[in-house]
Amino acid sequence: MYNFEELLYRENNGSMKWNKEYIRRRFPKSKDEIFPLFIADMDYKLPKEIVDSFIEFIQQSDFGYYDILDDYYKSIINWYKKIHHCSIENSWIIPGIGTITSIYVSISILLNNVDNVLIFTPVYGPFRDVVDKNNCNLIKYPLKLKHKEYVIDFKELEKSIIRNNISSILFCSPHNPSGKIWSKSELDSLIYLCKKYNLTLFVDEVHSDLVIGEKEFISMANYFNEYENIIISSSPNKTFNLAGLNASYLLTPNQEFKGKIEEGLKNRKLNPNRVGYRFLVSCYEKGERWVYELRNNIKENYILVKEILTGSDIEMINHQAGYLLWIKLNKVNDIDKFVIELAQDTGVLLETGSRFVDNYENFVRVNLATSKDILREAMRRFKSYYDNK
Repeated sequence: MYNFEELLYRENNGSMKWNKEYIRRRFPKSKDEIFPLFIADMDYKLPKEIVDSFIEFIQQSDFGYYDILDDYYKSIINWYKKIHHCSIENSWIIPGIGTITSIYVSISILLNNVDNVLIFTPVYGPFRDVVDKNNCNLIKYPLKLKHKEYVIDFKELEKSIIRNNISSILFCSPHNPSGKIWSKSELDSLIYLCKKYNLTLFVDEVHSDLVIGEKEFISMANYFNEYENIIISSSPNKTFNLAGLNASYLLTPNQEFKGKIEEGLKNRKLNPNRVGYRFLVSCYEKGERWVYELRNNIKENYILVKEILTGSDIEMINHQAGYLLWIKLNKVNDIDKFVIELAQDTGVLLETGSRFVDNYENFVRVNLATSKDILREAMRRFKSYYDNK
């Protein structure tokens, strides 16, 4: 049994989530007593078995040039089989340099500035950046909110693909910010359109390990035998809080894509971080039991928040994966202003919806991955402030 109430001490170690200097830039004049629920990382300590493995590696004191060994590939293959019940092949794996960075590099290698890339909004802000900064043309397709869950109108999507001459889709699965797990029928429909119009599908699956409901996550790797032009980017970064190590990988069955990406990474001198590579292996080899308990803890925190916010017109979007909760504030017109004033009056720091490209209306995102004491007090202050606004 792991203790998720025993948190890391992060206030003076440069953590963006707890660093007062960074917080003052993001939330001017916020209170000294803070409840940071904005940055998408966790406050939890990793289990002893993983930390001991890290220490053993560090004590070897060998950080020179290296080759990636078979254990790297085996750990990813075994993780997908255990966690996602999905069989992947060694030949599909490309060692990466961070989940989003790897997508950025892949787009820069495979696409060019005449390509029109579609993203579904609202979505993680860097999705826009990786398209714009590669000088491709960004096409935003708004998701529809029905019964507190985002859905894709595939007839309208097909019209948009034709009208905008789409060549690629950048897709977040599970969805960030809402935590939606896409159903098999939705994924089937998406793949059907990709095949019909020969679209390249880039998929971010970084939140896929943390399923908290009954709905099963389906990796796009399950479609590799049906359609080749898919590139998945994933990592243990969200699951094990390794964002600072750039430990990631790409998966694609398209060997032409794979060869071009590997050559592009090599030409750009972009090698995986050796420490991140070793930590990835340790987490995937030793972290399964911890992840299942982490899922239960996040579900408990979700239920806690739901209970506290009951009785208000605050609207929680159905949450199925990850530790990031998407909440609609029906009485708020200016969400950026609200988030700043909330921080100034209560010390509660939430992520404003405007960081999610478009179609964010009056939403905030709440990070559930902290202690129940912090979450309970933060949500009480948040609800009281909102109800009295």
